[in-house]
Amino acid sequence: MAITIRNKATEELIRRIGRRTGEGPSAVIRRLAAAEAAKASEPEVSEEVIKRRIERFEEIARRYPPPDPKPGWDEVQADMDAMYDYLDEPTASPGRRTG
Repeated sequence: MAITIRNKATEELIRRIGRRTGEGPSAVIRRLAAAEAAKASEPEVSEEVIKRRIERFEEIARRYPPPDPKPGWDEVQADMDAMYDYLDEPTASPGRRTG
């Protein structure tokens, strides 16, 4: 499958690289694509760094646990009831300030 590059600046860049390296346009693109593919197959972060980060995260999680990660039904019910408490308070007409 032929690839057509419709960008004159990119075509010129490929030709310039080819002149410098003694390669044709296809060889330049092939070499650059192979180099990019090799970089993509390497892990971006080493296993050692990943393990160290996970250990640090777990240490922080142990040191600063959430107060209660899953609220009970009573807490949920109290929060739902509190959402509408403002409706029971006396209010002024819209747009007017009191006090």
